[in-house]
Amino acid sequence: MGKLTVRALRAVLGVLLAGTVFVQAGMVWALVSGSDPGVTVIMGGIGLAILGVALIVLVLRMLLAQAVARDVEATQMQAELAEVI
Repeated sequence: MGKLTVRALRAVLGVLLAGTVFVQAGMVWALVSGSDPGVTVIMGGIGLAILGVALIVLVLRMLLAQAVARDVEATQMQAELAEVI
């Protein structure tokens, strides 16, 4: 795997870990405060949605960086091929 793939995997795992910690903290808060569990579920859902969007943006940015790097590499290879021909 390339360096970019490893970085993307680490970022995905980090976001998943943060989401898991957030949900667990919300459940503990609901148990301790004795508030309505529906509020906790709604807030947890909103938090997970925000983390999901952030994860998608992060992965798309990394894919864009990878595509740009491949485009540069392809341009260099075309220039080398033009020199040979």
